[in-house]
Amino acid sequence: MLKTLKSIEPFTSSAEKNSRFCIGCGEPATKLVKYDTEGAIIIEKYCDKCAKVIEDNSPK
Repeated sequence: MLKTLKSIEPFTSSAEKNSRFCIGCGEPATKLVKYDTEGAIIIEKYCDKCAKVIEDNSPK
């Protein structure tokens, strides 16, 4: 499945109670990363450090 970075937005843990941790490293999540895929949008939560790596590695 091809994921294309759509946006990176601020995330506050009070906005959503379920998962508040970065899926990359387990630190508290501070960013919502949205990806376009084939027919769906995927939203994942990351810390600032992991979100920066994703942003730097995404095609411009």
